Amino acid sequence: MDKLYPILSQMKTSLGELEGVMIEEFNHLSRPQINPVSLQILTDNKSQLLSTIRYYDELRRKEEAEMHISAPYRQQVKLFSCWQQLSEKVESTRKLNLRVEELLNMHMKTNTQIKQIVTTVGGNNSLYGSTGESHVAPVGGSYRISV
Repeated sequence: MDKLYPILSQMKTSLGELEGVMIEEFNHLSRPQINPVSLQILTDNKSQLLSTIRYYDELRRKEEAEMHISAPYRQQVKLFSCWQQLSEKVESTRKLNLRVEELLNMHMKTNTQIKQIVTTVGGNNSLYGSTGESHVAPVGGSYRISV
């Protein structure tokens, strides 16, 4: 128990930090426009925190195996209380993750629709000459420049 409680406390702290990053990510995705650089930074922070949580979870499992106990630790009041708080934090983070996923999917769908509109509109450009004849204007031509 001497080692297990600090491990659970570290997991709880890391989950709290993860929840903070996810709230920031949710607020960022709630805006009409997304800054991809700041979103990438949030994603990197989230990934690092998840790795940290995974590490502490592995330590927890090893310690449980050595002590021959397992969560939710009903016989140890201090561990049980910490495990309950940890479980609640995991559940709230899971729900927040679902909301973030919905917003991200919404942005991806909007971007796909905008891309289709731009492609459709860009392909039908036509110009009229001085005599009234029409011809299709080149769209997005490539330039071959050699130095």
